[in-house]
Amino acid sequence: LTLLGVCALFIVFGAVNYAYYGAQTQPVITLNLPRESSVSHFLPLAFALASLFNVPLFLLPAALQLEVYFTGAVDVWKINAMRAILICGCAVISLIGKDSIDAFIALIGSFCCVPLAFIFPVLCHFKLCQPEGKKVLLNVAVLLLGLALFVYTSLSSLNQMGFLRNERIAEFI
Repeated sequence: LTLLGVCALFIVFGAVNYAYYGAQTQPVITLNLPRESSVSHFLPLAFALASLFNVPLFLLPAALQLEVYFTGAVDVWKINAMRAILICGCAVISLIGKDSIDAFIALIGSFCCVPLAFIFPVLCHFKLCQPEGKKVLLNVAVLLLGLALFVYTSLSSLNQMGFLRNERIAEFI
């Protein structure tokens, strides 16, 4: 029920903004705010602060896994160095994608959401349930669809960001 409410909130927010700004809607909605408004100055600052305070929260699970794998979770200085490298790596990735934020978010969705929605569930179903007959064909069909979507959306995002210079790939997309 909570997820449904969050989805409805995002849909209504996007629809209202698109209805108000129309074709001039910017990828980052705060860019549509009037420049002389105090809200247009406060909102990006508040968003930046919220993002700054969220970084440790969303990196903690990954950092804990990487610490055990790379450092053995013994040496505090190695752990701190690995965390610093992780944050710097995220900052570099953000700097690469800052000029085309919509394509960058699409690329993240291609690499994270498509496999999470189409590929991993099928692989887990194969491993856990060991389907037979028509269920295998259905699983393979969903897996192939997921792989095709993964490749297509990734190439489309990279092309939109300007990383693909191959004309044959650009024509395909």
